[in-house]
Amino acid sequence: MEPLTDPAAEVLALVETMYAGYLGRDTSAIDALLSPELTMFDSSEDALVHGMDELQALRARRGGADGADPVPEADRITETALVVESMEARPVGGTIVATWWLRVDAADASGRPVSPERSRNTAVLTRDADGALRIAHIHEDVRQPLGGAQ
Repeated sequence: MEPLTDPAAEVLALVETMYAGYLGRDTSAIDALLSPELTMFDSSEDALVHGMDELQALRARRGGADGADPVPEADRITETALVVESMEARPVGGTIVATWWLRVDAADASGRPVSPERSRNTAVLTRDADGALRIAHIHEDVRQPLGGAQ
């Protein structure tokens, strides 16, 4: 893939593809955008995630021990959109450092919108030998939690 002249546009395209994979529950689409040596501060846990095996374990914990959703149906909130806002990206040596705000829109079990989650995110991206951009590190910091009636 030929790099775009604007790193923010290239990172935005990658991040929007990653979030589309998340909403579609397509972990393989997400994993294709991540470095195998990924590190991650996920918003749901304190520990730093190291590599794809630990990411898979995090995903398993989120889905419950048996893969079922651990939240009762009546309390379930469904994410409906992930919107990237205020994307900035700049080259630093051989990497790209990107920051953005993420708005997570959602609805409760009755289909009513709830107040969105807002998080600030930072990512460090590198290029593979073939020129593909990959996320090497990501840090998610929730500033406004999801939930509550709108």
